[in-house]
Amino acid sequence: MKNTTEQFFIIVPPGFESACAKELSQLTDAPLTLSHGGITFKGKLRDLYLTNLWLRSASRILVRLDNFNCRDFPSLYRKSLRLPWGRFIQPGRPLSLRVTCRGSRLIHSDRVAETIEDAIHKALGTTAAEHNNNQEQQTIFVRIDNDQCTISMDSSGELLHKRGYRVKSTAAPLRETIAAGCLLHCNWSGETPLWDPFCGSGTFPIEAALIAANIPPGRQRRFSFMNWPGFRQGLWNTLIAEANKLKREVKVAICASDLSEEALTFAHLNARQAGVESMIHFHQQDAFTPYPQFIEGLIICNPPYGERLASDLSPQKLLKKLTGQFKSHDKISTAILLPQDKQMPHDPLITLSNGGLDVALYSTIKSRTQ
Repeated sequence: MKNTTEQFFIIVPPGFESACAKELSQLTDAPLTLSHGGITFKGKLRDLYLTNLWLRSASRILVRLDNFNCRDFPSLYRKSLRLPWGRFIQPGRPLSLRVTCRGSRLIHSDRVAETIEDAIHKALGTTAAEHNNNQEQQTIFVRIDNDQCTISMDSSGELLHKRGYRVKSTAAPLRETIAAGCLLHCNWSGETPLWDPFCGSGTFPIEAALIAANIPPGRQRRFSFMNWPGFRQGLWNTLIAEANKLKREVKVAICASDLSEEALTFAHLNARQAGVESMIHFHQQDAFTPYPQFIEGLIICNPPYGERLASDLSPQKLLKKLTGQFKSHDKISTAILLPQDKQMPHDPLITLSNGGLDVALYSTIKSRTQ
């Protein structure tokens, strides 16, 4: 892939497409095509490395290998056989094929997976028995929709919300990509103070510190592309060195508080692992006690609700109580993640899914990511 131009597809949590596109525009000048849950663009190897390293709100980055019409298994085998598998798969590496079939004559996903895996082994001159199960799997995504087959190679490996800094978690922790996406949707860039009064294990303040310090979220983890035959370690080292030079001093207060001593202990550990502990002011207190000297900036939080709700406050009452105590502060904005509810007093800034639950970010500010 060193000198080739490939089509990439960025999988994004639905609702964060525009926020991720804004991030991506800082990394590439290529035209972007947004769709529900994803962004398509063309680029080279450097772009693939950069997006995995820097994108905060993306879940996974795929390389599109091909898109072709297919109505029978012999055609599927023949067309899969011609794809450049040797660029992406080392002989002996175990494979994982994730197949979805809709509106197609090829409706048996297991047989589709077996057919394509057979083609891969034929192309590489290997057999399934030669796999080394101690190695990381290489994942291939296959989608067949109305007899149109799209085959993609996963470049990320584990989902991108797994930054590598989470040592401990409280109940129902917020995904890092969701936290970062909410911050980006609120247009928070580290220029104004921030306070999370329900910090839990620290996801919001840690992601905020990474944004404020301009630290790439992927610097502490491995990616699937590092196992490809053509992985360029020198290029990756160069991108890490360039990123280190872009790190900046955090000049605003990033505050995090929680009533739970255990949660704060976890938050400290995670922030230390992320390398941002010194950038965050931790404080043990009730969420409804104004943070000392917090008179301006963004208050953002993922308060307990549903099974996590430790009081008799409904989401509507919780929102009203949290926003009500700051009405007199015209320099304070709020952004609160709560379950979607038609009875909320105003429309959400964004709706999304978190841990299988439909939630929304209710805010006193307007998004400018569009």
